[in-house]
Amino acid sequence: MEKLTCKEIQSHCVEMLRYFDAYATSQNITYYLSGGTLLGAVRHQGFIPWDDDVDLMLPRKDYERLIHDFDGGERYEIISCETNDEYGTPFARIWDKRTALKWTSSREVPIGVFIDLFPIDGFPENEIVSKLYTNYLKLCRAKVNSAIRTTFHKGERFKIIKKGLKYVWRKSANYYARRQNAIVKKYTYEKSKYVGVTTTTVHIYRERNLKTDVFSGTLYLPFEQLQLPVPSGYDRYLQHLYGDYMKLPPVDQRWSEHNFVIYKIPEGDTML
Repeated sequence: MEKLTCKEIQSHCVEMLRYFDAYATSQNITYYLSGGTLLGAVRHQGFIPWDDDVDLMLPRKDYERLIHDFDGGERYEIISCETNDEYGTPFARIWDKRTALKWTSSREVPIGVFIDLFPIDGFPENEIVSKLYTNYLKLCRAKVNSAIRTTFHKGERFKIIKKGLKYVWRKSANYYARRQNAIVKKYTYEKSKYVGVTTTTVHIYRERNLKTDVFSGTLYLPFEQLQLPVPSGYDRYLQHLYGDYMKLPPVDQRWSEHNFVIYKIPEGDTML
């Protein structure tokens, strides 16, 4: 099978985004560009040149509707820890069934070119309690990572400890992912003053924002050939995550950190 380049992966993602946007609009599902995809829309009017996936975020109620009701036709499929017992990630993905993804350092369900779907939940209002809460969520995510990791990088921090924890936390990644989702539902998007994505630890505490500052409305920004929704407070959101987000990183940091390779499936063949 032919390995896809970063540009080819991005092309598949744009097709998937076009389909998803039409579906979400038809079903009255609220969603926004998130993380590096939102940064790409603002800074590049499309993908960050070296990015190889798409990040979207949805209020929890819209997320729950989506994971149970999504119709991707013959080309796309949705996967989540709630709907697939083998899937061990606490957020869902939509993936392209014409492609095959091979994870290089983790034991995850094989999918294809994908879009990450992050639910937006609430955070505790008290700042000290919120910091304790996010540290607990980091522990939850560490349990998920411990269950799915198969290899560790040379020079990786705390590598020996991480290897040892695999023998302490012995339940499946799906169990820990479901557990994390059950915990974060305690603080609802609708009733919380502070909200953000709680199922990933990439930024974790910096995801916590005043709902009125970030999610008071929806704007549309160009992304490749599309016009896609972003939170009206996207500037504050991006500053909170990245600081001076319009400044490009050093050249030696312009690469994807994802641990996978993706192939195009020849017509008539099956996945890896």
